[in-house]
Amino acid sequence: MRITGTEPTSITKVKEVLEARAEAGEELGYEQENALEHASEFAHSTSKKTAELASKLRKEVPELEEEAAMKLAEVLPSTPELVQAILTYTKTELTEDQVSKIVELTKVK
Repeated sequence: MRITGTEPTSITKVKEVLEARAEAGEELGYEQENALEHASEFAHSTSKKTAELASKLRKEVPELEEEAAMKLAEVLPSTPELVQAILTYTKTELTEDQVSKIVELTKVK
């Protein structure tokens, strides 16, 4: 296998791709099986909905990096503290209003 590039993706997309490969009869390696197990446990939406929410988050809060927006769309944080915890690794500094906007957009209805 040759890697031609990388891009941020959601855990829901990983789940869909690995499930499709398994259903097609392709043998999954050890790492892929573990990734599928993890994705099945934690993916709570479809890749399309996750990508749409990530896009909406980036539109509303332009300071968000693509990877951070994707992670927020996957986790759906319900409090400002969870948003800050998810964003800790990005070193992105957001205002309280921006964090509140993220919480508003990621609330499960």
